[in-house]
Amino acid sequence: MNAHNRDVLRVTHVVFDLNQGGLERFVMEMGKRLAGTAVRMSVLTLSGREGHFGAQLRPYLEQYHVLRPIPSLSMIVPLGLAWRIRRTRPDVVHLHSGAWYKGAVAARLARADRVIYTEHGVIPGDHRWGGRLRRLASRLTDTVVTVSGRLQRQLADELELDDSRFHTIDNGVDTTVFSGGPRDARLLESLGLAPDTVVIGSVGRLEVIKAQDVLIRAFARMRERLAGAPDACLVLCGQGSRREALETLAAELGVGERVRFPGWVDNTVQYYRLFDVFALPSITEGAPLSLLEAMACEAVPVVTPVGANAEILGPKLAGQIVPHGDVDALTDMLVRLVESAERRRQLGVAARQRIEERYDLDETIDRYRQLYERLAGGRS
Repeated sequence: MNAHNRDVLRVTHVVFDLNQGGLERFVMEMGKRLAGTAVRMSVLTLSGREGHFGAQLRPYLEQYHVLRPIPSLSMIVPLGLAWRIRRTRPDVVHLHSGAWYKGAVAARLARADRVIYTEHGVIPGDHRWGGRLRRLASRLTDTVVTVSGRLQRQLADELELDDSRFHTIDNGVDTTVFSGGPRDARLLESLGLAPDTVVIGSVGRLEVIKAQDVLIRAFARMRERLAGAPDACLVLCGQGSRREALETLAAELGVGERVRFPGWVDNTVQYYRLFDVFALPSITEGAPLSLLEAMACEAVPVVTPVGANAEILGPKLAGQIVPHGDVDALTDMLVRLVESAERRRQLGVAARQRIEERYDLDETIDRYRQLYERLAGGRS
């Protein structure tokens, strides 16, 4: 497709949105770190809005196109997307979750040389048409990247693809930015919390799949068992359609005054440093960046065994996994952690060590760069 300078490698990312979320944050971080290198990055979004992360990323990109949503006919023949892809003159088109089928068809219409796709997490219970579209998209894709070995095995079975078509690349976190540190006194004050409050926190969309309702129920039961001592608070960062319902639930359970909803937060590092415990009771996950970031900041993880969660925690932290939807098990876990400051300290140190050992962001992005170079080097 390209006859331009071979010293430059152009990669075009196609994502549904760049507003919020781990996938979106990762694309932003990749763009920032590749800026000024031989890899020239462009991004196309399909949601019709620039997005919170898109606004930050735009200055680092060669091109940024925000496509206006159009009727479903574009899923069959996405000519507009194909035209935008062709304008970016890509050596490699990199598709992400939420944009696979449409992006793959458009990339081939644009005569892209190489197409890769990263699966950041499959939503359970997907209808048969979703599976059929993924299988069709996989036939138009050169390499499928997954963020965990478990996810690779799941997709290989579903799509009936040979292992040679897959490539697993762990997510990563910038451990120089995300690290332990003192609590921000102004943040504590803004949340109405005393300096010695034990804080259980979470960061993510307030939606059904994140199961914050399970966490609120467990928190309420924990408060009853501990009779309010030591003082503890639950902080749920994020926006979503479930916020009002979650606030109502907290009030009905008698813990409304001990649950905070800060909404969307930009200073996530300061919140992670505030958290003694980071709880992620999700129904489904890929390899959540929020978990990596919180662990890097020495928050004790409590997760369900979905997606790459167990892989991320590793053997030393395997005891921090609770069954999905099990309020009693989550309550027991929270009680043990809130009761023992020494236990929290030891597990927080182990969490940081796990991230330092395996989940470095620069290494993650370098592995993608090597994949781009290998694919582009084999283009016809």
